Amino acid sequence: MMLPGNNQDLFISGNPALVIIDVQDAIDCYSDYSRNNPDAERVIAALLTVWRDRGLPVIHIRHASKFENSPYHPTSHHFSFKYEAEPLAEEPVITKQENCAFIGTGLESLLRDQEISEMVVCGVLSNNSLDATVRVASGLGFRVMVPDDASAAFAMDLLNGKQLSAEDVHWTFLSNLHGEYCHVCDSLDLLQALPQPH
Repeated sequence: MMLPGNNQDLFISGNPALVIIDVQDAIDCYSDYSRNNPDAERVIAALLTVWRDRGLPVIHIRHASKFENSPYHPTSHHFSFKYEAEPLAEEPVITKQENCAFIGTGLESLLRDQEISEMVVCGVLSNNSLDATVRVASGLGFRVMVPDDASAAFAMDLLNGKQLSAEDVHWTFLSNLHGEYCHVCDSLDLLQALPQPH
């Protein structure tokens, strides 16, 4: 995947998709550990507003866990989208059961059918579904941008008995993605580089 040299070169098409991953009520009861980026949903809502105002494609990803005790299970009271990321009737919703939004879904076909070659991926978690989706998107040849303030992670226990803070988990995974699988940047820089409507 060709990556931009700087933030001004972020977009090469006039049709980048905003792909919002797993922003459901379930994230609020997903972990007992602390979460970073408490304003991520607000940032996602701001991105969503701009995409809608400019008539750009928006795709919502919803996780439907196979495990009945998961807050992401379809029978859970927490399965619904958070209000900041509630889809409009005409916006496609892709339901996945795996961490990657491309596995067992029609996401790739939807993107190809709409001739979308690049996407902005946001949502949760930085170290889980966002990470898995970005890697596969890159491998399929899509250009991917990730706004660092529009995703989040929880603290993580390590196998060596230590614990990583939510902030360290977030930045470790984004740093690992940046430059090879995607371009990580601030949402404001991303919006400044977004193609203007014709």
